[in-house]
Amino acid sequence: MKRWVVFSAAFLCISSLILWRRAPVSVPVALLFDGQDTAGAVVSRQALQSVVLAMEYFNSRSSSRKFHLVFLRETDPSSALRTAAEMKVSAVVGGISVPSPSILSQASNRFGTAVISLAPGSFLAKADDLVFRPRPGTGGRILGAEAKQRGMTSYSVIVSGFESGYTQEFIRDFEAGAGGPPRRTMVFSGDLNKQIEDFGRIASGMDAMLLVLPDWPASIALRELRLRTPGLAVYASNRAVSHRTPLLAGDIGEGLITSAVLPREWFLEGRGFPGFVADTYGEHIPAITLSIGYDAVAMLDAALDRAGTTDPGAVARALAELERVESSAGPAALGAGGDLSLPQGIFSLTKKGWIPVSRSSSPPPSSVTPGKASR
Repeated sequence: MKRWVVFSAAFLCISSLILWRRAPVSVPVALLFDGQDTAGAVVSRQALQSVVLAMEYFNSRSSSRKFHLVFLRETDPSSALRTAAEMKVSAVVGGISVPSPSILSQASNRFGTAVISLAPGSFLAKADDLVFRPRPGTGGRILGAEAKQRGMTSYSVIVSGFESGYTQEFIRDFEAGAGGPPRRTMVFSGDLNKQIEDFGRIASGMDAMLLVLPDWPASIALRELRLRTPGLAVYASNRAVSHRTPLLAGDIGEGLITSAVLPREWFLEGRGFPGFVADTYGEHIPAITLSIGYDAVAMLDAALDRAGTTDPGAVARALAELERVESSAGPAALGAGGDLSLPQGIFSLTKKGWIPVSRSSSPPPSSVTPGKASR
C-alpha cells in the first residue's frame, strides 16, 4: 500500500510538471514618435504601425514570450530615452524620421537602452552607440544605377521642404549611382498651384525626373509631370511608397520606379506575416513597408533569444553582438554598426500596387561584417 501511495504521488508530480506551463515572459517595448513629422506622416506612421503588427504576429507564434507596447509621450530623444530607462523597457523603436541623430546616439549610450531605428542614412551609422537599424540604406544608389541602366543622361529633382538631411543624402546616393548630379532642383512646398505651373520648365530637356517626396505630394507631382511631359521617366525615393500612391496617381501614375529592400517571394505573395495582417486588419499597408516592421522585431526577437532575459542592458549587449538575423529577405548578416545588410530591388507602381521588377545584387562584403563588438 505504501509503495502504491509513493508511486501515485510521483506520477501526479511528473504529470503536473508536464502539464504545467510557465506564464509567458512580458517584453516591454517603447515606441518613439517624431512629433514634428508632418509631410511624411502617413509613411512614418505606417512604418511604426508595421512594427506593432509584427509584434502581434510574433506573439501569436510564441507561448513563452509576449511583446507589449509602451507609448512614450516625449518626442525628443533624450527625454524619451530617460523615461524609457526609468520604465525599464527592453528596447525602444523609433520611426523613419530622426530630428536629432547625434542626440539619439548619445542618449542611447547615456541611458543604456537599445534603440531600433527605422531611419535610413549615414547619420546613424556609428559603431559606438546602441542604435541598430533594419534599413540603414536610403536606396538612392541602387535607384540611380537603375536609371542610368535605363538610359537616363539628364534629370531634375523635385524635393520636399522637410527632412532636409534625408533628402540631401538620398540625392547624393542617387548621383553616385547615376554618375552625375541633377540639372535643376525644385522644392515642392508652399503655394503648390503656383509651383505646379513650373513643372513644365523644370522637366524641359530632361529625359527623367527624380521625386524625393512623401506619398501625397509625390502623387500630385507625378500626375502633373505626366500630363505635361508624357513618356518622361519618373523615379522616386521610397518615401512615396504607401497604399495611397496608386489611388492618388491613378492610371497615369503607372510605371513610377522606386527602390527598396526586396523581401522573399512568400512575403510579397501575402503569406506568413503579410497574410496575418491581411486576414486580421486588411491589405492597405504595402509589403515593402510591412517588411520594415517585421525586420525590426526580428532583430529584437533574436537579441532576446541571445540575452535570455528582458533586461535592457542585456538586450542592448545582445543586439551589439548579433551576427545574423532571420529577416524578411532570408538569413541576413549585420554590419559593423549593428545594421541589417539586405539586398535591395527595384519596384514599379501598378494598379495592384508596388511590384518588383528586378533584383539587385547583395550588399558589398564591407557592409556585412559581424556586428558591433561586445561591451
